[in-house]
Amino acid sequence: MRRGPARSAARPLALFAAWLTAWPFTATGAAPQAWTAPRPKLALVLSGGGARGAAHIGVLKVLEELHVPVDMVVGTSMGSIVGGLYAAGYDPSEIERILVSTNWKEVFIDQADRKQKTFRRKQDDAIYLIPTRLRFKGWKPYLPPAILGGQRLELLLRSLEIEATGESDFDRFPIPYRAVAADLTSGEAVILDHGSLATSMRASMSVAGMFAPVEIDGRLLVDGGAAANLPVGIAQRLGAERIIAVDITSPLSTKEELGSVFSIFGQMSSFITYGNRVEDLKRLRPGDVLVQPELGDMSFTDFERAPEAVGSGEAAARALAGELRRFAVDDAAWAAFEAGHVLRPRSDLVVDQVRLENSSWVADQVVQERLRVKTGTPFDSEALRETLLRLHALDYFGLIRGEFERQDGAGTLSIETPQKPYGRNSLQFGVSFRDDFEGENSWSLEMRHLVLAADRRGGEWENTLQIGDTALFRSEFYQPFDYGMRWFVAPWGQLRRESLSLWEDGQAVAESRVDRNEGHLDFGRVFGDWGEARLGPFYAYERGDVRIGQPPVEPYKEHSAGGRFLFRVDTRDASVFPRHGASVEALYQQSFESWGSDADSQRAYVNAGVAMTAGRVTILPSLEGGTLITGPSTLDSQVRLGGFLRLSGLGQDELLGDRGGLARIMAYVQLRRFDLGALSSSVYAGLSLEAGNVYAAGDPITWGSLRTGGSVFLGAQTVLGPVFVGYGLTDGGRDRVYLIIGHRF
Repeated sequence: MRRGPARSAARPLALFAAWLTAWPFTATGAAPQAWTAPRPKLALVLSGGGARGAAHIGVLKVLEELHVPVDMVVGTSMGSIVGGLYAAGYDPSEIERILVSTNWKEVFIDQADRKQKTFRRKQDDAIYLIPTRLRFKGWKPYLPPAILGGQRLELLLRSLEIEATGESDFDRFPIPYRAVAADLTSGEAVILDHGSLATSMRASMSVAGMFAPVEIDGRLLVDGGAAANLPVGIAQRLGAERIIAVDITSPLSTKEELGSVFSIFGQMSSFITYGNRVEDLKRLRPGDVLVQPELGDMSFTDFERAPEAVGSGEAAARALAGELRRFAVDDAAWAAFEAGHVLRPRSDLVVDQVRLENSSWVADQVVQERLRVKTGTPFDSEALRETLLRLHALDYFGLIRGEFERQDGAGTLSIETPQKPYGRNSLQFGVSFRDDFEGENSWSLEMRHLVLAADRRGGEWENTLQIGDTALFRSEFYQPFDYGMRWFVAPWGQLRRESLSLWEDGQAVAESRVDRNEGHLDFGRVFGDWGEARLGPFYAYERGDVRIGQPPVEPYKEHSAGGRFLFRVDTRDASVFPRHGASVEALYQQSFESWGSDADSQRAYVNAGVAMTAGRVTILPSLEGGTLITGPSTLDSQVRLGGFLRLSGLGQDELLGDRGGLARIMAYVQLRRFDLGALSSSVYAGLSLEAGNVYAAGDPITWGSLRTGGSVFLGAQTVLGPVFVGYGLTDGGRDRVYLIIGHRF
């Protein structure tokens, strides 16, 4: 990386004078002295083409080897990014490092990683609802202008801009620069010559429908490929006398290649750029150089093939080295070019103060509690991106921006956290289905309503409705006490009705209905982003009736009131098929007759597991246990085993007892992943080994009494939640085949 020296009066005036005498353009387009070797004004024109744009870097490498300085860079879409970084002072090797090391699949997904979410937000996916939410603006459903909001892309480009230049006039860059976008209302090409480099690059590559349009000076702008994918004519109108044009436009697909929705979408996108590209190719004049790297079947999304594209760009440029050498300059002129083509010095990037511009639903203090930016130290792009992604993961803000400016010797980092373009309310839906092909099946439909940031401290109101074999309505208001959202109170209640099969000797002999209505007042403490503890009083009323068959248990009614302690940990990288991390849930509940319970009682429950991955294989051991310590036994308080992954050859909840436990080891491997942004899916193959049992009060627990089993399965993480097709076997020859979609409460 070429970085400039610290700015001071001691900077050699001779170097500055050499640069001025070499510069062919001024801000007004007038031409001072030419390079030492007389030559025409030269523009580098870089086309759009997505991941294929890595080839531009290879061309830049060859131009530098040949000592060919360019007088202006004009780029569209990915060409605007590579060209913008080069014009702002990055050298080709550094641009290559950025392009290759960036996880572009993550950049094109707005969702924060689970590890970046608060413990509260991690629970959003715990019940496996469809991830896409229905938002509202006022009382009307809100339809976003694009699939992606572009938060990760915004943060990446902003950090690159901060390190590159403090200039907002693109004529004052080390190399004058222009980005080309298209006006969404008219389709006209818009030439961006000032303002934020990051915003200009993002506007130039905002593919309509994929990224939201970018508003600049009152105009809604989208990907410039719609107007000028190879902006030769624009460069000529800007005064270029000779042009080096690099064309990496995706070719049109053949009939045989149009077999999927993605290939057809790509073909339609190519139609938009094809016509204007052909016209710009016609504008090339004798003496111009056209570089067309051989990129084969590389698509605009194949970022993992970036090194291959860089090599193709180098090869194509070397093949034209004879023509390119005509624009080379002598050693003195090249030294002057290199002296001015640098990034801003590190001494200019010291963050002296952080300024917050917050117009979101939450108070400034909520944002400030999560801003982890060190002052008095040089700007750290990775740390800033991590901090702002954690803010983004709160789901309170619109597109978060970070800008750096240095005035009067002080560096100010400005963080903007705007309000979302829609309201606080959202709806989320889910579907669940289970069938063991032996007469045991169940279904449910779920809906979740969430009011997010109900007040300035980040309060939330959550309502969940489920219909099906298990019907449920649950409502909770979660209110943090402090701006750090560490201490909270959460009053909640639920109405629940469940149909439960009752078994004897491996046969379902009756069906019961269990109603449980309860109210809680939890006081809690959040621990970092990994866990929480809750403690509070509760009241519950439970009723059990047998609807079908001969009852192995008598109908009952049970009132209970007392205290409850719950401790939870969640560090998993995914709620379904995690590769790393642990989960813990520990519950202790005590009822008191003096509080209104029918009898004193105590119960305890714990469930813990940890995911560990080596290569492609993940091992997930877990332990679960529960016991009714004292008090009356009810269907809801009993430990249940049976069903997929819980002694998989038995019927669903076949085993009921006052105490019991399960030990399980799961192993799975990812077979295939389909990257579709927030709708990404993965397919897995796996197996499980299981051992456990339930016991009545007073029964001895021995190794010999444990029941053993296991399963093999194909699973998928889908937009509907987890999907499993599996076969389970338990001792005694009991077996079952399963089809499971989604999650049941």
